[in-house]
Amino acid sequence: MHVEVNVPIPFSADEVWSLAGGFNLLPILSSGCLGSVLEDGGRVRVLTNTDGSTLWERMLSFDERKRTLSYLITDNKNFKSAYDVGYVGTVRIVDDGDGNSIFNYTGDFEPTPGTSPEQAEQAVQNFANDCAKGIERALKARSR
Repeated sequence: MHVEVNVPIPFSADEVWSLAGGFNLLPILSSGCLGSVLEDGGRVRVLTNTDGSTLWERMLSFDERKRTLSYLITDNKNFKSAYDVGYVGTVRIVDDGDGNSIFNYTGDFEPTPGTSPEQAEQAVQNFANDCAKGIERALKARSR
């Protein structure tokens, strides 16, 4: 399954990328993430979530110039979601031409058993929107 979400953010692409491109910054961006620890020279992040679950995610690609990164969920403990191990998430920050940006997020995955395509799509949309709101909130606080 492939889900793509585009969320406008009223900050420059460079400002948004300064947060979205930080592989260890998910606790700042996502309301569902409490902590992140880097392992394997920074190529793996171990996420502790508010529901008590843990995710291991490996960075697959990172391109500073194109403002993009992707990661793969490689393992989990007690994670209950519409997606699971094998999920590939990709973040791209696009300049909208007016000094603002678009938070482009895609998820490629097989929905977990018992999850409808609609539920799976909604889960990815919720995550992407939550992260975009977190970026906007952090940038507003930074500019104060």
